[in-house]
Amino acid sequence: MEFDWSVELGPDDPALEFPWSSPDGAQRYVDLLHRPDALAEISEALQFPELGECLRRLNLETSPWLTAKCDAWPDHDLGEAEALFDATVKFCSYVDLVARDPDARSSFDWHESWARAAARHLDSDTEEPIAGELIVRRCWYRPLAGSPPNLGNPTVSEEEPVAGFYVTLYLFGYGRDQSEANANWADGLRRVTGMIAGLPA
Repeated sequence: MEFDWSVELGPDDPALEFPWSSPDGAQRYVDLLHRPDALAEISEALQFPELGECLRRLNLETSPWLTAKCDAWPDHDLGEAEALFDATVKFCSYVDLVARDPDARSSFDWHESWARAAARHLDSDTEEPIAGELIVRRCWYRPLAGSPPNLGNPTVSEEEPVAGFYVTLYLFGYGRDQSEANANWADGLRRVTGMIAGLPA
């Protein structure tokens, strides 16, 4: 499994607001820490049970993370650097990770150190058609109305958001056909989830 990490903090790079909701309110942050049964409200988790299990494990009390957003999709457009996997298709996913510890959320050094250590731990010399990346990005944390900021309650106050950071986990499974790519992705996601949920933060 190949694993790497990077930092994206430029003005045009992706950023997250937490808790988040779409303008029409149809899509929003789902608090799986306090409402595990709300997994059924996340369409991606229903469509891809392996992703649902990943979300469930990453939001357990023993995990140092909360999950904010996710998605999964097939991709037939492989880059030159991916030729080493001898594949025709890959299956992709991402999960946005928010630190459970509210004090850690504002620390770039904390996020950078964790991402570097986690990538080093996940990277291996074995030739498997699986790759991943951890990316440190900027997050705007909205204060919560009547709740400590680590509870993940989607009800937010009117106060200005506070600048901080989060981590996006990307994972890719490669294969000669869609079935093989999905199987490799699912295997990699299961292993990576277990490692991340248990890694000290």
